[in-house]
Amino acid sequence: MIKKDIKLYHKIIYYLAFSIWKTIIQSDFSYLIQTMWFQLKADYKPAWDQPKAINQIVKAFENWKKNITLLWATGTWKTFTMANIIQKVQKPTLVISHNKTLAAQLSTEFKAFFPNNAVHYFVSYFDYYQPESYLPSSWTYIEKEATINDEIEMYRLATMASLLSRDDVIVVASASSLYGLWQSRFFQENMLQLKVGQSYDFKEVKRQLLHMQYKPVHGKIEPWMFELQWERLDVYSSTEKSVYRCFFDEDVIERIEIRDSITFELKSQANQVILWPATQYLQDTNDLENILQQIDLEKELRIKEFEKAWMLVEAERIKKRVEYDLRMIRETGFVNGIENYSLYFDKRLPGEAPNTIFDYFPKDFLLIIDESHMTIPQLNAMSQWDRARKNNLIKYWFRLPSAIDHRPLRFEELEATLWWKSLDEIKLDQATDNLDLVSKTHLQVIEKEEKTQSLINKKARAENQRVNLQSKIKTWAKSIFLSATPAEYELNLSDEVVEQIIRPTWLLDPITYVYPKSWNYAHLLISIDKLLKKKPYLETYLTDKESKKEEKDILKDLFENDLDSN
Repeated sequence: MIKKDIKLYHKIIYYLAFSIWKTIIQSDFSYLIQTMWFQLKADYKPAWDQPKAINQIVKAFENWKKNITLLWATGTWKTFTMANIIQKVQKPTLVISHNKTLAAQLSTEFKAFFPNNAVHYFVSYFDYYQPESYLPSSWTYIEKEATINDEIEMYRLATMASLLSRDDVIVVASASSLYGLWQSRFFQENMLQLKVGQSYDFKEVKRQLLHMQYKPVHGKIEPWMFELQWERLDVYSSTEKSVYRCFFDEDVIERIEIRDSITFELKSQANQVILWPATQYLQDTNDLENILQQIDLEKELRIKEFEKAWMLVEAERIKKRVEYDLRMIRETGFVNGIENYSLYFDKRLPGEAPNTIFDYFPKDFLLIIDESHMTIPQLNAMSQWDRARKNNLIKYWFRLPSAIDHRPLRFEELEATLWWKSLDEIKLDQATDNLDLVSKTHLQVIEKEEKTQSLINKKARAENQRVNLQSKIKTWAKSIFLSATPAEYELNLSDEVVEQIIRPTWLLDPITYVYPKSWNYAHLLISIDKLLKKKPYLETYLTDKESKKEEKDILKDLFENDLDSN
């Protein structure tokens, strides 16, 4: 009996081993090795044109095609198609939409499809924004005014934190994704990790939190604040609506609680938490004095230039502005408008592209441009508008010449970054086409630092830009253009056009009759009569309540007015 049981046991082991071996042989090894980061959750499956579109796009990417246009029809549910593609491609994904509202809708839908993954909403954090500008025609200077939405800023910080700490990230952004951020390296290096069982110096923790732009509590605890009481530290997270409460036993963390930021109810306990900076414009202060000296040197040279031309009012204006900014940066580490000195803080050379959300993504990621026929023109126009505004501020003495390099990513740079075009095909920096827009003062600052030959030398700026873009190129990035009416640009750029026309519900577009503009008033009245017989309730909407005119009289008036105007 025992021998029979042993033989049966051996047969079962052999059968299991053979089944596993057969599965491995018949399977794709990459599928077995690949980590399934993204986990799509849905109660339904792709139907009708969706499976064909999904398979065609995935197969195109597997065949080393980089750019695909999805030609879709309204109601074919392209968002679900994109979710399935993300699930199959398994790459960090950036979705760009042309307005905040649509981006919020897409973000909500993707969060429902991927509840276990990091889905973020990344748009401009301004509720109201009036950029600094100068109108020479009326001698009008408009100071920068902005109202920041703290909740959206938290979403942006959470996006940056997720991209630097995990791979299963979907970011839904607007065209503002072209605007500059601080370097990802600074953001990552300045995080603070608190772990149970480790010892910390209270003074050092407080100093680090202040450097990360957290503020001490004055009254009630609010976003980006911290409170240190005896052996308890409360920190309002910059990336989520939670308060991290750390209990110390002398200098050792004994317990970490995660509490709701409003009710302070206990949500969970953690062995460790990561505190990310409370601002996306965190600068490297290790070399702060040298940076401020460079800015001050540019200021002095600019003043001498004005005084030499007997422009004393302009010299005094730029002197007061820059000195105030330098004093605030030295004392607090921040000033409103600090982004205008980003060339120095980023340690970029003149002409180099700014750091953006694209720098937070790996070289192999998926880009989806929603409504590409509207989004791409927006991406193309943003840098051109910003350049015109900044030129006036520099030319009319409100900003230092280095401010010209605080700018969004130019569309040509985006093309090179995503490898839509090679560096030889794009038009490099043209900030110096009109040389009187750029002062010679910054040339002297840069030459003293021996960084480049000239700020106003076209070849030098173009070379700086070229070298910088070479390091930013996302070699393996893949792009999908979504549009019902794709423009010629994305069609020419695409390696393949995939159609998704038939709706999963089989609903058809209503039959529409288009008649020539023949001024046939009688035909119009007959058509209205037929419509009202089928749908009599429409008569309510075709009657003018004030004048009590019926639909025929209204149509007659409209018809005659249109005839007279033509």
